[in-house]
Amino acid sequence: MLTPPTAPGASQPEAVVPSGLLDALARVPDPRNPRGVRFRLATLLAVGVCAVTSAGHNSLTAIAEWVRRCDQEVLARLGCPFDPFTGRFRAPGERTLRDVFARVDPAVLTAAGFARLSALQPHPVSPTGPDGTVEREQRRAHRTARRERAQPHPRRAAFAVDGKCLRGAIRADGSRVLVLTAVRHHDALTAALREIGAKTNEIPEFAPLLDTIDDQDLTGCVITVDALHTQTSHARYLVEDRRAHYLLSVKNNQPTLAGQLRRLPWGEVPTLDRSRDRGHGREEVRDVKVVSVDGLLFPHARQVVRIHRKRRRLGTKKWTIETVYGVTDLAAHEASPAEIATWVRGHWIIENTVHWTKDVTFAEDASQIRRQHTPVVMSVLRDLARATLHRSGWANIASGRRAHAHPAATLTLHGIP
Repeated sequence: MLTPPTAPGASQPEAVVPSGLLDALARVPDPRNPRGVRFRLATLLAVGVCAVTSAGHNSLTAIAEWVRRCDQEVLARLGCPFDPFTGRFRAPGERTLRDVFARVDPAVLTAAGFARLSALQPHPVSPTGPDGTVEREQRRAHRTARRERAQPHPRRAAFAVDGKCLRGAIRADGSRVLVLTAVRHHDALTAALREIGAKTNEIPEFAPLLDTIDDQDLTGCVITVDALHTQTSHARYLVEDRRAHYLLSVKNNQPTLAGQLRRLPWGEVPTLDRSRDRGHGREEVRDVKVVSVDGLLFPHARQVVRIHRKRRRLGTKKWTIETVYGVTDLAAHEASPAEIATWVRGHWIIENTVHWTKDVTFAEDASQIRRQHTPVVMSVLRDLARATLHRSGWANIASGRRAHAHPAATLTLHGIP
């Protein structure tokens, strides 16, 4: 079970740090009319999180089956109501779950989960799983974590912002369900999520997404985004309104800016950081060059980065070469080339750790749930299960789900007494 961290000689009030999943979910407003409500909203959401934590429960039907098979002790721990006529605790049905999940605000649910998980002390990744299972991915993650501990860490925290399509969910008008998320680099926790409407796109939702993150979490941090969000309005919003910083990828969607960056005298700039990685059947070499700029046609720009990547599959001699450019508002004394390279690599955690796990391990793209907010709420529940397992020391989320086949163990994992 995860426990809140406490500083030496200091105590942490329960009103600030939720002690368990039910306490955190109790902060989500209930959209239902209080008349006739039999199950607390926190109980229904906890049922969803606990069910998807266990392997094989990826749909609403599977969640309803999971809670129906729970014994009386588990239902009592979940806060299910007691029926005095039968002398038993009642389990919610599938229709109740569907009606509630369709109306819950996924942004508020994400914020409640982030507040709980960010306050908990993460367990270090060990060579074996938390249950002692010997597993290859666990050993690989342990070696990677050991190497990263030996390297200097960036002075600033960073958040990656990226969109995702829930491919199986299609609205009544035929449009697909898209979400925009902000994920913290160093621990892969989702800090904010926003559903994108059918008649808009990611760009106008950027500022509203980050508006849901508290200033104390965002001020001074670096926001990394792909080329779609390399917009002057985004740069001004981050620096002027939120006192944060940006590291933006530049491609041909900003042709004037991209042309300026390519014409810089890169041949006269020395390589300031070089790294070489081997893993997943390939080798990659990255050379980083950084120059300070003044008068660039982009708000608050202070440094430009050029990353030259060479990749090859192990056992072959053919290299593929890619050159990417980025721009940041941080000056040379505020961000070193090594820090910039770390943030650029860290941006991919939102794809490789968060989106990939939900698609492959939780079969998110195969889900055809489509009623109102239900697809996005289910995505949030999957992410809460993923993040809790990851924070508990599970590098292989699929293995962690299989290890929590028993409901009592799942409740203990989520801090439900």
